[in-house]
Amino acid sequence: MVNKKTLTKSIMFIIIASLVFFIFTKDDDSENDESQYGNGSATTQQKSNTSKEELTPQSMSNETEEMDNIPEVRAKQVDTTQEEIDGHKYLLENDKYEMYFKEENLSIIMRDKTTGAVMYSTVENPVESNQEWKNFMKSAVVMEYLVGTNIVTYRADMYSENPTKEVVYKNDGFVAKVTYPGLEISYQLEVTLTDSGIVVEIPQDKIVENSDKFKVSGFYVYPFLGYSKLDNRDGYMFIPDGSGALIYLEDNDGKYKQPYSEMVYGNNPGVDESYVLSLFHRMNPFNETEKILAPVFGMVQTDTQMGYLGIIEEGQYSAKIEAYPNGAILPYNWITSKFIYRQVYNQPTSKDSGTMVVRQKSKNDFNIKVRYQFVSKDEADYVGLAQVYRDYLLETDQIVEQEDQFKARVDLFGADVENGLIFKKDVPMTTFAQASSIYGDLQENGVDQILSIYKGWQNGGYYAGLPIQSFDPESSLDDEMELKELLNESKERNIDLFLYHDALRINMEELGNTRYKVMKKFNKRTYEEGVYGKAYQYLNYLNPESTVEILKEVEDTYKNNGTENVMISGISNKLFSYSERSKEFDRIATKERYESIISEYDQNFNLMLEQPFSYLWKYSNAIIDLPTQSSDYIFTDEDIPFIALTLKGIVPMYAEYINFQANQVEFFLKMVEQGLNPSFYITNEDPADLLNTNSSDIYSSKYERYKKMIQDYYGKLKQVNEVTEDSVIEDYVRTNGVTKVSYSNGATIYVNYQENDVIVDGQTIKALSYKVVQD
Repeated sequence: MVNKKTLTKSIMFIIIASLVFFIFTKDDDSENDESQYGNGSATTQQKSNTSKEELTPQSMSNETEEMDNIPEVRAKQVDTTQEEIDGHKYLLENDKYEMYFKEENLSIIMRDKTTGAVMYSTVENPVESNQEWKNFMKSAVVMEYLVGTNIVTYRADMYSENPTKEVVYKNDGFVAKVTYPGLEISYQLEVTLTDSGIVVEIPQDKIVENSDKFKVSGFYVYPFLGYSKLDNRDGYMFIPDGSGALIYLEDNDGKYKQPYSEMVYGNNPGVDESYVLSLFHRMNPFNETEKILAPVFGMVQTDTQMGYLGIIEEGQYSAKIEAYPNGAILPYNWITSKFIYRQVYNQPTSKDSGTMVVRQKSKNDFNIKVRYQFVSKDEADYVGLAQVYRDYLLETDQIVEQEDQFKARVDLFGADVENGLIFKKDVPMTTFAQASSIYGDLQENGVDQILSIYKGWQNGGYYAGLPIQSFDPESSLDDEMELKELLNESKERNIDLFLYHDALRINMEELGNTRYKVMKKFNKRTYEEGVYGKAYQYLNYLNPESTVEILKEVEDTYKNNGTENVMISGISNKLFSYSERSKEFDRIATKERYESIISEYDQNFNLMLEQPFSYLWKYSNAIIDLPTQSSDYIFTDEDIPFIALTLKGIVPMYAEYINFQANQVEFFLKMVEQGLNPSFYITNEDPADLLNTNSSDIYSSKYERYKKMIQDYYGKLKQVNEVTEDSVIEDYVRTNGVTKVSYSNGATIYVNYQENDVIVDGQTIKALSYKVVQD
């Protein structure tokens, strides 16, 4: 007879052994179990929408954590024309470049005929990784797709999902139709060789979806063009973050786990979930990251003096720029544009709680078109990329060349409100008479050329007076002088005085009922912008139709009251998708409405736009609030003034406010280096009066404190401008804390950021100073 204790132990042993066997075989079984939707794996729109990264390392195999350090053996230069390079057959050429093509995966190799340098678009022999990533690295195009209402995004490349390819060759390139029979999806890739590089397109009308279950989510187009492995190449990736930044092609020893991944022209509040990390005394203590102001990116391989600037010509309003330094999933450096046709989002199912994930009804309305402008020899650096972009903007009439006028920007803050015992209380900071006195004092002390933007001039002040519906000045500012008088006086004094108009925001707490519509997100919920102030916690965005309606109404009242100069904010650097009744409108629809009314204002007024996106640059008399640095992500190695290098000498540029810079000496040197005009934010009264308003972030602005600084900066920067006026930057070299900027008229500016004097080119530049040398 079996002992009861022995039987119990035996049963327990069997249970534990079975449990251990189940745990250790579960993962293997799940990896070997093919998806019912094919071999495409989930990439990231993971089960949590809080992650910024779409291709999460967590969703990939851990095999890549042990990176293969064997150098990649691919020719960096090929001296003569070949019949074939790495399995790519010679296809065609022009005066500058040869294109080699591999039909299997639509891969291309570009060869510079002058230098022999070659650039690859796919990885021939990927390092050990899971099969999905191997296919990704070997593919010219990767399509992402959604399955029903599943929140997971799947991928189909040149190898997975059994694609068929039909290639038609042209005199200047090729056209390839790619079909996924199992998904009932097809698209057309068009590649054209140009005098300066290649143009890659996927026309929207060639994207065919014959299934209700499978829908296109997005595309990567030649994501590995110009890639490198670890530190096998010298050079860098250029990302358009703020002023611009570089990511070096060096071995990162696996320390970076996340890539750079940002929407061109900022995030999309109509779909993306907004959040604040934490509040401090009911206020947001965090600054926003810098936006992408222009749809460009680049790769430069300095060891062979070959690189490219990628310019997104179509689809930029629904595109991301993604840059992966080695270690972020793979041991490769690669940069690309990603195009988004559909997203999933959380749809509330009740007023109080409960949500369900739904798929965007129709795909966003755009073609994909990316122009790759190649650079070589001495032009193969970020200065060369900026010059390429400048020429492109001028040739395509996307910017209007203007006189490079130097002015001091002295913006004034009018009024705000604070909470009273029962009602809101006006807090006037700079009356119209005080504004006149400030302008007069500046001009008497040598600051004769002034550009000024008057903020918070309207009835209710800066926050309570939103939206601005007419020319109706705030009465508490109307002491000894009316606004109309100030406008006329400023014109006589040759002061460019602009009235600030936020065309995006509406304060529903003040308006209550209104005939204007507010913006609703795709999930039909009203969007609320958290401002977390002392008087108001939230503002709303106007529906684009309402924005246009208001601006048309205000236009006549501006004209009737002698207003010639208008500065528009809000819609100049914000784009979003939105819903109206049962319809969904993408960011392109918003852009078209904004651009139409901005174009009209440009014809009828002297127009300024606040830190405008590049598609609006041609409408603004100047570029203001130009960022002088990037967001300082951990994986960036160097900030560069890409936008300043592009626009200096073409259009006047104004820096962000000097008042709020932590290191004003360094910031001044950056203005000298980048050719920026100075900007100050001024009040007549002490900013301590704003403590209980929504404008409490204006903590240093009193005119008496800054009058001497304005005069000093104006005098020094004006002298620099007189030497560089209407000249573009031809070269920019930064070495050991000293920058040398060379202009097209022969002028050279040396800027020394070190705390000791230095000698460069025989010139002595004092510590924390600069020197201008004329040819």
